[in-house]
Amino acid sequence: MTFAVAFYVGHALSTFFGALMKDLVTPVIAGVFPGTEKSLDKVVVTIGGVKLNIGDAVGSFLNLMIALLVVSYALPVIRGYSPLRGGSK
Repeated sequence: MTFAVAFYVGHALSTFFGALMKDLVTPVIAGVFPGTEKSLDKVVVTIGGVKLNIGDAVGSFLNLMIALLVVSYALPVIRGYSPLRGGSK
């Protein structure tokens, strides 16, 4: 049962962070990379004659960094409430 709850919460967080990227972070990045008004997947870097589509990788990396930031701040608070660690809150 715990695994099912963790799976559901993980999916909900993934959806949340995806929406956060699409609605808040992407417009900010659009000011840095011209031509990416709607999404990051169109960001292309040309090195020599090779075109590298780095937009998806940049978006996924930022999504991961946001998730790790939230977890790093939330985990100590959650552990403080845990009865297994003797949390007193």
